[in-house]
Amino acid sequence: MISKTRVALIGNPNCGKSTLFNRLSGLSQKTSNLPGTTVEAFYGAAQYNQIQYDLVDLPGIYSLYTESEDEKLVVTHVAGIGEKQPDIFLFVLDASNLRRNLLLFSQVSEFEKPAACILTMQDTAKRRGIQVNIEALEMELGIPCIWFNPREDKDASPVFKAIERAKNTHSLGNPTQIEDRLKLFWSGTKPNGLNQETLGRYIEIEKLLSRTTTKATENWKGLTLKFDKWATHPVWGYFILGFIMLVLFQGVFSIAAKPMEWIENLFQWINQGISNSLPNNHFTDFLTNGLMSGLEGVVVFVPQIFILFFLIGILEDSGYMVRASFITDRIMRKLGLNGRSIIPMVGGFACAIPSIMATRSIKSKSERLATMLIVPLMSCSARLPVYVLLVSIAIPFSTFWGPFHAQTFVITAAYMSGIFIAIILAFLLNFFKKDKNKYSEFILELPTYQKPRWQTVTHQAWLKCTSFLEEAGKIIVIISMVLWWLSSFGPSRAIETAEIKAQQIIAQNPGNTNNAEEIKANCKLEASYAGHLGKFIEPVIKPLGYDWKTGIALISSFAAREVFVGTMATLFQSSEDNTQGIRDKMQSEINPETGKHKYGLPYALSLIVFYAFALQCMSTMAVMKRETGSWKWPFTIFFLYGLIAYIGAWAVFNIFS
Repeated sequence: MISKTRVALIGNPNCGKSTLFNRLSGLSQKTSNLPGTTVEAFYGAAQYNQIQYDLVDLPGIYSLYTESEDEKLVVTHVAGIGEKQPDIFLFVLDASNLRRNLLLFSQVSEFEKPAACILTMQDTAKRRGIQVNIEALEMELGIPCIWFNPREDKDASPVFKAIERAKNTHSLGNPTQIEDRLKLFWSGTKPNGLNQETLGRYIEIEKLLSRTTTKATENWKGLTLKFDKWATHPVWGYFILGFIMLVLFQGVFSIAAKPMEWIENLFQWINQGISNSLPNNHFTDFLTNGLMSGLEGVVVFVPQIFILFFLIGILEDSGYMVRASFITDRIMRKLGLNGRSIIPMVGGFACAIPSIMATRSIKSKSERLATMLIVPLMSCSARLPVYVLLVSIAIPFSTFWGPFHAQTFVITAAYMSGIFIAIILAFLLNFFKKDKNKYSEFILELPTYQKPRWQTVTHQAWLKCTSFLEEAGKIIVIISMVLWWLSSFGPSRAIETAEIKAQQIIAQNPGNTNNAEEIKANCKLEASYAGHLGKFIEPVIKPLGYDWKTGIALISSFAAREVFVGTMATLFQSSEDNTQGIRDKMQSEINPETGKHKYGLPYALSLIVFYAFALQCMSTMAVMKRETGSWKWPFTIFFLYGLIAYIGAWAVFNIFS
C-alpha cells in the first residue's frame, strides 16, 4: 500500500523553489526572476520508494509577517489556518544569501514540524567567494541539508532521501506563541517587540553563519555589477529597456516572415488539392472556406507567438526583466503605483487574465485596483495576430531606420500607445485618490545574471503556442465554421436578388470575365446572414473607416481578439479562387467611392488603435469581476476603453486619410 506525505516548498523569491517543484513533480509551472509571479499555491505529486508525495509550491516570501494577499497564502498553509498543515517543510535556501533566507527559516521552524533544507545557487555562491560547510550547517539547524541544483541536476532522488531523513527530526519552537503573534499582526495590530524580535533573529543568524560559512576577503565583482551600472542607470536604463523592446519586436517580424509564408503556401496547396479532388458542392466549400480557412487563421501566427515568448523568456531567465521593475519603480510611484505594478503590467503583454491575478502581491488596495484597471491596456498576445495582419496589408516591409523596418516601429508604437494611456489613467486615479501620498513598500531583489536555460525557455514558448492553439484555436475554428454558414446562406429572396445583381454587374463589364466568380461571391456574401449583420452595424463604424465585413469581425472578436483574423480569412475566402491569400485579397480591394485601397494605411492604423484600447475580452472581464467582487469596475472600463478606442480610431483614420 502506498502511503502519502504532504510536503510544502518554502523559500524566498528567486531561490529556485519553483524550479525544484517542477523537477520533483514533472510539471511545467512557469518560473522567472520576477518576485510575485507565483500568486497561488501550485500542487503536484511525485512517487519515490512506495511513498506518494503531495507537493505544494507556495509563493516566495521574506517573512511570515506580511500584508500582501499572495504572501498571506503561505502563512495559512504553514500555520494550518483554513488549510491542511503540511507533514514536512522543505526549505529552499539560496546559498549566496543565507543571511536573508534564514530569517524565514527561523520563523517557520517554530511550528515544530519535520523539515529538510535544500541549498541552491552553489555556483553563484562560489563566484562570490562564499563557502558553506554543509555538514556544519546540518548540525546547527538540526535537520537534513543537501546541495541540489534544480536547473542542472536531473536525478531528484537526493531530495527525496533528505525528505525521508526529515521524518525523524523536529524543529524546536513554540507554535502557540507564533500563531498568536501572527493573528495579532493580521488584525492590524503590530505585536509588541516585533522589531526587537527580528533583530534578535538576525543576531543568532550571524552567529550561525560565522560557524558554518566563510567568505573571501576580496570584493566580488562580476558581470552583474558591471552591467547593472548601465541597466539600472536612472537615464540610460530606460534607453536600454526601449532598445531591447525594439529588438524584440524586430525579431518577431524578421525571423517569423519565412515560416509564415511557408504555412500560407501549405494551406493554399491543401485547399487547391481539396478543390481538385472533390466535387463542387457545399461540403467542399465548407472544407476549404470554412474549416481550412479557420485553421490557417490560427496556425499562421504560431511563429510570431513562439518567437515573442522565446525572447521574453530569455529576458526573464537571464535576470534582466526584474531590472525593468527596478528602474520603473520611480515612475510608478509618481503614478500612485509601485514597482510591483510593473510585474502584472509586463505580464499583461502575454495575457491580462493571470496578470490581473498577479496584482494580489500588491499590498495597498488602491494600488492593486489601479494596477488591475490598467493591465488590459497592455497589448496582450491575442492582439499580436491582429497587428501582424494589419501592418502586413498596409505597410511595406521596407527599411525605415538602420536595420529596423517600418512594420517594427508601427507594432512598437501600438504597444507603447497602450502604455501611454495607462500612464494617463493611473495619474488620474492617483489624483483623485484620498491617500495619494501614502505608498506601500516595495522590496525587490536583483538576482545575478545567468545563462538562460534554453530547454526551459523553448519549452515555455512552445507551451504558449500550444495554449494558443488549444484555447484560442478552438474558438477561432468554431467561429470560423459558424461564419462560413452565416456567409454562405441567407434569406432566399435576398440571395435571388444578389444573383440578379451579380449578373447585371458582369453584363456591364463583358470584357472582364476573370472576376465573374469573385463578383458572384461578393454579391452572395453581402446578401447572406453575415452580410445583414455587418450592414446593421455599418453606420456606427463607418466613421472609423470600417465596412460591414470588418463589423462582422469586430463582433466575433469579443469572444477572443485573435478571432478577428480567422473571421476575415473566412470572409475573404468565400470565392472559388483559393490560391490567393487573405493578405493579397485585402490589399487588392478598392473603395468604389474614393478609388483608393479600401484596406489601406488609414484603415489599418485606425483598426490597430481600436484594438490597442478596446476591452474585447470577456474572460478578462470575468476575472476582474472575481478579483474586485463586483461587476462595477469591469463594466466601467469596458465602456471607458471602448469610448477611448472609438475616438482614437476616428482621429487616426481622418488624420491619415
